[in-house]
Amino acid sequence: MGLALWLDHASVAVRDLAAAVERLERRLGLRATVSPAAPERHSRVYLDRSYLEVSVGETGGGWEASMFFLRFDDPAALRAHLDGAGIGYRFGDYEGVDGTWDDVEAHLGSVPLPTLIRRTAPAAVAGDWPPPLAEPHRCGARALAAVHVEVSSLAGSAEAYGRLLGTGPPRPAEAGEVRVPLASGEVVLREGGVDRIAGIVLSVRDLGATRAALGDAIADTRDGIAWVDPEAASGLPLGFTDGRG
Repeated sequence: MGLALWLDHASVAVRDLAAAVERLERRLGLRATVSPAAPERHSRVYLDRSYLEVSVGETGGGWEASMFFLRFDDPAALRAHLDGAGIGYRFGDYEGVDGTWDDVEAHLGSVPLPTLIRRTAPAAVAGDWPPPLAEPHRCGARALAAVHVEVSSLAGSAEAYGRLLGTGPPRPAEAGEVRVPLASGEVVLREGGVDRIAGIVLSVRDLGATRAALGDAIADTRDGIAWVDPEAASGLPLGFTDGRG
């Protein structure tokens, strides 16, 4: 039996949070909630049981997708699975601006793996985190559907994700691409020169309505994903797709 992991959130680093929050709403129809504990540096775009973390960080000038996180639900089961799969790990605590998370760094050779997390405090929030989507976004975004990752070794990365999930290496979807299905959402591995996040994809109820709402902010549509004009998203590779996640 495989390990259940959910696509929890992706982190986006920006230089100016207030400007980013305003641009997200005006150009992309995404409502960011600024964190009361850190109003000048941290916010979240809440989706259904997932989110984008938009916070001040080091960037090359625009917005940069820096990390992504998979959620687990049972620490003991996770430890047993990682031990059985021969995956090295560090199990610790992360103190965020408004709570605490179990924070697990998994290591398998030189393949970069996402951080595995589970919110633990405050208890009143942690038991239902991330929350369901409370209010629609103007663009129609409803969930974090996929993170696209460029990797220097596609075969090695596919094998590592297969061991992490306990499913065996996923089958290539097409030349140069491997899709890794999760308990919610997916990771799409693509061959590239360096290891980096190459795209964040949000699911929507109606892609046509999203295109109409965003107008010229949508640059083109490829393989069922409407990709945002890089200028509109300050360089962040962001796309929308119908009903995944």
